[in-house]
Amino acid sequence: MAADGKLLELIGQVYDCAIEPARWPDTLQQVTEYLGGSAAAISLQDPLKREARLLAQWAIKPDFEKAMMAGLNINPLISMGWFVEVDEPFSGEKALGRESYLKSRFYNEIISPGGYYDAALTVLAKSVNRFGSLSVPSENPIDDGMLQRLRDITPHVRRAVSIADLLDARALQSDMLSATFDLLTIGIVLTDAKARIVHANSVAQKYLDARSAIRRDGDTLSCRDPRTATELALAIQNASDGSTAAFPRSGIALPITTIDGIDLAAWVLPLDSGLRNQLATSFAASAAVFLRQLGDVSPFPGELFVKRYGISPAECRVLMMLTQGMTVREAAVALGITEPTAKTHLQKLFQRTGTDRQADLMRLAMSALAPASG
Repeated sequence: MAADGKLLELIGQVYDCAIEPARWPDTLQQVTEYLGGSAAAISLQDPLKREARLLAQWAIKPDFEKAMMAGLNINPLISMGWFVEVDEPFSGEKALGRESYLKSRFYNEIISPGGYYDAALTVLAKSVNRFGSLSVPSENPIDDGMLQRLRDITPHVRRAVSIADLLDARALQSDMLSATFDLLTIGIVLTDAKARIVHANSVAQKYLDARSAIRRDGDTLSCRDPRTATELALAIQNASDGSTAAFPRSGIALPITTIDGIDLAAWVLPLDSGLRNQLATSFAASAAVFLRQLGDVSPFPGELFVKRYGISPAECRVLMMLTQGMTVREAAVALGITEPTAKTHLQKLFQRTGTDRQADLMRLAMSALAPASG
């Protein structure tokens, strides 16, 4: 119970960050201590442009941050967002395998000199050509217990970011956390205890205007199906009357049937602790309803490319190094694998993509992985 109580208290602090971004460093310190790490950072990464930006952090050493940014070209984990699901934690060692990880240039030139052994990581959000992530470096190997604790807290970090994006709180700067995640497929509606709509983001507004699944009855959020409308209203009331501690960590989930057969998934979460107190004054909101099409994973070009051709993470790591102009030998050294292994991955890439030469493979990759404009 003590551990559960600490987690629930931490979840409340995470949601408070939604409207007070200045709380992120202190909250990330609590996240770090809960997970058993050494530091924490929320960052935005573009694996195609090899660019990254630190959006919020605690205890990240300036020299380490500088080395990480300078070493993005040899970071074998930067494309992992194409292979892992949102909220699913992983570590460098588990993703690459212990031997390859410890032999990689990334570990030997950046991670180890920075005073760390590895990091627990999770993807928070994916947009057209980039993804946001939470990383918790550690001086020790990442065990399953740490990954499970990260799995428990990650959905709440993601939702706090989504709420902040909706509210566009005055404390947020244009280049801050939530504004840059661009979660274009998630509809978010804030309501009071009686399901009266306080605010809806643009995606939710489209759902409301379509009236095929959810709708606006006067100023109240409702559903096309009467039974689902009753269930949604009850969920909102329970969220408003209760607290984070009394709620399932994933919220109350509801399937919402649409006229066109593309069903929505909705989940309801309470806005309480400091978050509710602040919202009550200016927004009068007590519950958040998140909406998304079932089966919508919002892939971006790299994810579509690797899924289309069935490319494995190991093969993708070799490909990413080759697209930067590295030779097969240089890619092998960078990734901590043997040159024959790298050549095997290259041959598999030829087979999967229907190409015969490295130049043709590079042209295909650079064309398919070209980031969307804007």
